[in-house]
Amino acid sequence: MNNPLEKFCLKNVVSAFSGRGDGNMSLSFGDTAGALENRAKFLSSLGVNYRDLVCAKQVHGRDVLLAGEADRGKGALDYASSVESRDGFITAEKGLPLAVLTADCLPVFICDPLRGAVGILHAGWRSTEQNICARGIELMQESFGSKAGDIVAGFGPCIRACCFEVEKGFKSNFSFGLSARGGKVFMDIALVNRRQLMECGVREENIFDSSVCTYSDEGYFSFRKEAQDAGRFISVVMLK
Repeated sequence: MNNPLEKFCLKNVVSAFSGRGDGNMSLSFGDTAGALENRAKFLSSLGVNYRDLVCAKQVHGRDVLLAGEADRGKGALDYASSVESRDGFITAEKGLPLAVLTADCLPVFICDPLRGAVGILHAGWRSTEQNICARGIELMQESFGSKAGDIVAGFGPCIRACCFEVEKGFKSNFSFGLSARGGKVFMDIALVNRRQLMECGVREENIFDSSVCTYSDEGYFSFRKEAQDAGRFISVVMLK
């Protein structure tokens, strides 16, 4: 169990991501047979009821939902009931756990400790290209009056620049975060999202990165490595 926001001592926030050892958490990818049991076991250790989870049918976009009580349990027990076509959530509801499921994409935790609001974003390269972090911060500002300078962010495991080879054409998509090695182009998706958060006004010292690479670290699922056999680990955030 890991807590990407632990450094900031946010005692009223649950924030954690699972690993391969906790089992597949997806109800639609990989071997899903034990996914509900895996969720129940992992989340109970955090004081979270797995039946309350809010999950989405992630589409690699930038749409973020302001989640409320009516969304409790959507996607918790079956994929069909997941929130349609979203890649992130924010909320100020206590006891409402928000989740994204990933296997190389970057989970981004966001928290406004002054106004009691949290969020979770699914930042694959497509969502990063569309600047989902900016959308998450904007929605926090619109919904709760958040100030970017007060927001704390945490990055969970993702595929890193050491392993994330991309097409050379990516240079037209991203003006930074790309590097060349051996005639190949690699993307630092965490760096890009860090820069995007900072451009919104989030302070660099308030961004914490787990620095885990899902491709090189056997402790996590990796779609790049395992393709359709890849399970998903869960990243969850909740106000106590």
